[in-house]
Amino acid sequence: MPGNSFRFDETWDIPGATPQEVWDVLADAELLPLWWGDAYKEIVKLTPTDRPTVGARVKARARGFLPYELNFILEAVELVPGKVVAVKTIGDFDGLWRAVLSPTREGTHVDLTWQVLVERPILKLLSPLLRPAFAWNHRWTTPRGEAGLKRYLAEQRAKANTAR
Repeated sequence: MPGNSFRFDETWDIPGATPQEVWDVLADAELLPLWWGDAYKEIVKLTPTDRPTVGARVKARARGFLPYELNFILEAVELVPGKVVAVKTIGDFDGLWRAVLSPTREGTHVDLTWQVLVERPILKLLSPLLRPAFAWNHRWTTPRGEAGLKRYLAEQRAKANTAR
C-alpha cells in the first residue's frame, strides 16, 4: 500500500431515525456544514439539481483538528434510497466514501468505508512520516460527524413534531 493511501472502516448507530431519514441527510452534500460543521466549512453546488442524483457534484472546503484545510470535489457515484450513499472525492485527496444503512430496533446502523489517496503535494510527500497524525486527525473528525448527524436528525424530528 502506498504511503499516501488510507482506509478507514467505521460504524455509526443513529437512534430514532429510519434508514431513509439518515439517507436523506447523507445523500445531500449541501447539508454537510449543517450537521458536520466542525469539519465542513463550505460547500458550493456545482451541479444544478434539487435532489440527490448520481453524478451531482459539489466543491468542498474542509478541516480537521490539524492546521490545514482540504479542498476537493464530491461526486455522488451510488445512491440507493434508504440503503447506500457513495461519493468519490477528487482534489487534495482522491477516494471513495461509502455508507451502507440498515434498520435496527433503535434506529439505523451505518457501516462506513473511506478509502483515500492523499494527493495534495506537500501532504502526499509527508504522508509516510505523518501517517499516524493523519489517521488521528480522521479519528478526531469522524465522531464529530456522527454526533452532528444525531443532533441534526433530532432537531429535524423536533421541528416536524412542533409543526404537527
